[in-house]
Amino acid sequence: MFEPAVVVAVLIAIGQFAKLYIDSKYIPLITLVLGLVAGVAYIPAETIQVGILNGVIVGLSANGLFDVTKTLHRKIE
Repeated sequence: MFEPAVVVAVLIAIGQFAKLYIDSKYIPLITLVLGLVAGVAYIPAETIQVGILNGVIVGLSANGLFDVTKTLHRKIE
């Protein structure tokens, strides 16, 4: 259904939107939880364990890209 790269991009977008309402220190937790949900619900997997693993990978990828953008944003200011 959805490619994992698209899910990562969506999670980053949700994290950026959530920054308007939630403290930035909670964004990685939110993207990890949403990554787990996406891994089980949207990313095709053979078993639930593989779906959870895919979700963790997607959530951590979104967190890493979120941290990179945060670092780049500090350097620009």
